[in-house]
Amino acid sequence: HHPPSARGGAMRRGERRRQDGATQEAPLWARWPILWLTCGGLAGQFFAFDIPSALNAQMRSVVLGQISGPEYDQYFGLLYAVYSLPNAVLPVALGVAVDRCGYRGLIILLGVCVVVGQVIFTLGWRLSSWSAMLWGRAVFGVGGETLQVAQTCLLVRWFEGREIALALGLNMSIARGGSVLTYVLSPLVARHLGVTCAFWLGAALCSASFAVNVWSVHMDKCEGEAARLADVTSNTQATWEDIVNMPRLYWLLTALGVVLYSGILPFNNIASAYFVETAFAAQPQAAAHQSAGTALSILFMVSALGTPPFGGMVDMIGCRTHFLLLSSALLTATFLCIARVPPVLTTFSLGCVYTAFAGALWPALALTVPQRLLGTAYGLTVSLQNAGLAVVPIVVAWLQSRGEGATRYQDVISLFIALGFAGIVLSVMLMHASATRGGILDMPSGEAEQCIANGEIQPLKKLPKGKSVCSEGAGRAAHHLEACRPSL
Repeated sequence: HHPPSARGGAMRRGERRRQDGATQEAPLWARWPILWLTCGGLAGQFFAFDIPSALNAQMRSVVLGQISGPEYDQYFGLLYAVYSLPNAVLPVALGVAVDRCGYRGLIILLGVCVVVGQVIFTLGWRLSSWSAMLWGRAVFGVGGETLQVAQTCLLVRWFEGREIALALGLNMSIARGGSVLTYVLSPLVARHLGVTCAFWLGAALCSASFAVNVWSVHMDKCEGEAARLADVTSNTQATWEDIVNMPRLYWLLTALGVVLYSGILPFNNIASAYFVETAFAAQPQAAAHQSAGTALSILFMVSALGTPPFGGMVDMIGCRTHFLLLSSALLTATFLCIARVPPVLTTFSLGCVYTAFAGALWPALALTVPQRLLGTAYGLTVSLQNAGLAVVPIVVAWLQSRGEGATRYQDVISLFIALGFAGIVLSVMLMHASATRGGILDMPSGEAEQCIANGEIQPLKKLPKGKSVCSEGAGRAAHHLEACRPSL
């Protein structure tokens, strides 16, 4: 989630523009440890977020004596809906707060919400209280998504420049290790010690991540002041007019993010139960749960291993819109073939989709808005994505309740196929819109930033035919657009 470098001219890798106008290089010995700390600050949250998905089948078997299957499906869908619901609003407000007030205090406050929310959720499960579990997930959600927005702004201070996608890729890769660990470790803990102990393990890891976040904030403040780096804040408050006048490229990217995230994450929530009831139905229950967890870990393992090199490649060659189209097409093909291929191949394919999509989307967003609106823009994107992630799990639960056994997933898969086709349409529209702007989204990161370095990005207006976003970038854009085609 990284914005372009400070305006006023191209800068060398790792440099920042101080408030007095001079450039100052972010010290290598400080910025990489800060990156590792921010990764650790997210890993516990990612682990806890995915525990219900990893233990879906086990949770279902425990509570079926208390409530019916359709009731469980509705409650389970709500666990993810209430997580996303507050984030349909909060990231915008807190994104503005980041732009105006800074991110350090917010990182600590939101980290507390993550820990407290997971503890409430675990106590709710222990007491068999769905109300407490839902409240816990809501509090957890207040901290979870917006914490990532605030951490992004911390990383911007240290990695702005040519390493945009690489830093993002490493951050997401290591943090996603928490998700991989969930699908491997949680079923084992649940089998030997019980589901409650698996939830307490999530609370412990969230607490450890909170301590790491405090450390990263302290290091950012001390080392940033020593290196005389400018804070990522602005004295100009975002207005409603600023939001409305965000460029068309921004809105297309945001819409694509809503569609594709809604096609991946809600399926991941139910995938464990889906594979247990379909592909692994012939196995003993304990073995089926472990097989489903192993298959699902591949999705995030592919993302964890593939995102850093993919982010570096995007920095070097650009081609963001082409990768977004490719990920949309692959998502559609994956769900069309899901009943005919092994679960491992399905999750591997979805891992590739997740890697290409996330690695191209977030750096591309930073090329469409002025730096003073960065927190607001990211907050708005995350809010709209979470609005989709609040609605889709409820729709999925409703579709599941209409059928019995494995057949209750047929309409659900059709929904995800439709989202994939919507992603293809939006990707094609995005490619066309970017081409009319001189291919700004398909340039390598360094050249794209040169193209916008002469002043803040303004709400874009349609250019005369043959004109580009910047005169020097037009030829380079055509070259890189042409280079994207054979590479894919």
